[in-house]
Amino acid sequence: MRKDKQHNNKEMRKGNLQGYHHTETYGVNYAFQGFRENLYFTSDRAIKCDANFNRVDGKPLKGYGLEIETNFILSTNRDMRAQNILSNIMETAIFPLFPANLFKQQTDCTITGTECITQVMTKEFIRNHYKDFKTMWNDAFPMFGISTASGVGMHVNVSVGLLGTSAKTQEENCRKLFYIINHHYDLFKIAFNRTGSTDWCRRMTYSNAKTLDVHCMSSSHSNCFNGSHFDDGRIEIRLVGGQKNYACFRNTMETLFHIIGRIKELSWAQLDSVVAIFSGCNQYVFDRLKSNCFTAGTITQEDLDAIRATVKTEELL
Repeated sequence: MRKDKQHNNKEMRKGNLQGYHHTETYGVNYAFQGFRENLYFTSDRAIKCDANFNRVDGKPLKGYGLEIETNFILSTNRDMRAQNILSNIMETAIFPLFPANLFKQQTDCTITGTECITQVMTKEFIRNHYKDFKTMWNDAFPMFGISTASGVGMHVNVSVGLLGTSAKTQEENCRKLFYIINHHYDLFKIAFNRTGSTDWCRRMTYSNAKTLDVHCMSSSHSNCFNGSHFDDGRIEIRLVGGQKNYACFRNTMETLFHIIGRIKELSWAQLDSVVAIFSGCNQYVFDRLKSNCFTAGTITQEDLDAIRATVKTEELL
């Protein structure tokens, strides 16, 4: 019964999946379709996936996929010439910093640049390539007049496999994640560096979070949380904003890594507590709370002091 229900829901949602940006054939332009080869980038190798991004061995993906929106600041309009120039720059100067076939690009009618889509990457892979992301953000982007901070976002897709080993646990942790992002919306908006407009990632009604049917979540470009791909193995956190430089990117990713790991340890009763949510975070996450969230007034000094006592040290680039 459940399998049939899921199948029917997936068929019903095919017409309104996120990621179609009106410029190419649907099957190609959709964010996580159209790669030359579907790959899953683990800490030390890339594993081939089938057309639906499933591993041949049947094991679940446990990673993150990024949708990095860019603006071409040398252009004052959203024409194809600017996007073609930027596309060539990406292909020749930026993508070669990373393993082959990690990225693809697609046009997006809401930005002057292109949208850079990554394949699924584990946390370990991303950390192992922080040095390459640093070069991309701090050297290559500024050199070619590319902005990833103003008027753009960086949506992050999270594999359902990271939320637990059983279907029941994955569903429950998806509900918890949906709840804390919306309940603590103002804090997470800053924690994820969403500093501009929230027209494309608005707060959602979350009073029904405990009973939410994660197999029937709606899809909208206006929402901060897109769960409509749950049955396809991922959820999309749309609240993540544009990243102004490497340090900003790293601290945002570390915040996401902490939240995804922590959500599995928290009870529903603890979800209202900022201290419980961020307990045990590393210094990069704490820096985001201390420098950004506190300045914005979304966390108290008392909460910061309580979290500070639990901070773990991790030496990353």
